[in-house]
Amino acid sequence: MTTSDRGPVASVVALVNPTSRNGAAMTTAREAIAAMTTRGMTVDARSGSSAADAAMIAREAVAQAGDATSGIDAVVVIGGDGTIGPVLDAARGTQVRVGLVPAGTGNDHARALAIPTTDIHGAIDIIAAGHARRVDLARLTLGASTTTFGTVAAIGLDAAVTDRAVGMAHPRGQSRYALAAVAEIAALRPRRFRVTVDGVVHEMDLVMASVGNTPSYGGGMRICPQARIDDGLLDVTLVEHTSRLRLLRLFPTIYRGTHITRRGVHTLRATTVTVEAAEPTPVSADGEVLGVTPVTIEIDASAMDFLSPRS
Repeated sequence: MTTSDRGPVASVVALVNPTSRNGAAMTTAREAIAAMTTRGMTVDARSGSSAADAAMIAREAVAQAGDATSGIDAVVVIGGDGTIGPVLDAARGTQVRVGLVPAGTGNDHARALAIPTTDIHGAIDIIAAGHARRVDLARLTLGASTTTFGTVAAIGLDAAVTDRAVGMAHPRGQSRYALAAVAEIAALRPRRFRVTVDGVVHEMDLVMASVGNTPSYGGGMRICPQARIDDGLLDVTLVEHTSRLRLLRLFPTIYRGTHITRRGVHTLRATTVTVEAAEPTPVSADGEVLGVTPVTIEIDASAMDFLSPRS
């Protein structure tokens, strides 16, 4: 683990997603900004009205924080895993410190970094202290498009579950994922996959292939439980096709990470993974559905600095 202390954080650009958690994140954002201001921090809050707008604002914020004459100590994201995406892409390869106040549905970046997901003031304490941890990112390529992500890429059943869950108005919270999983498993059929892991080819009938830079997705589902955000490797979890009943029994074990001991579940580690399927299969990363297979994922080791606890 590479860490650094460049002094406390006193001035930030705060990026807010007004649509995160169906708009509920704005309440968290207002509380977080008020708390940072109360403790003497200077906060320049910005938000975008579209994905393109958010990406432009992220690039501008990172460029400003990277200018030693700007007086900006860090870029702070107030939102969920989807909100972080444009900042990851802008900050990769720089020394800009990025802080996080979790305000999304999943908050799996926060879990990987030991940032409290329900304690705004605790998250701000971490930001103010200024302790940075150098972490890995991952690069996902679909056709001519490449996307930076920080947590897990899902291919197959789990991507379809994410897509269905995100589109559900009710219920709120993580129970959406359980209901979406039941619905997707009911309609499941086998698909032939070809997974190339650092040049080694694995062909089998799978229901899903997950590639993790961090252990969890979907709000704490530990699909790649042994993954570390700073080890320079991707963790791969492959789940073979089986009966619907066995899959329904397997699903709860993913929250504990014990599924990797079950028959038909395979784990690997690599720096580059390519996943192909006999027919186009959905692909998501950081909870956002991006397209369909084939897809290539590569580790981007020691890519950026996240503000995190000293321990």
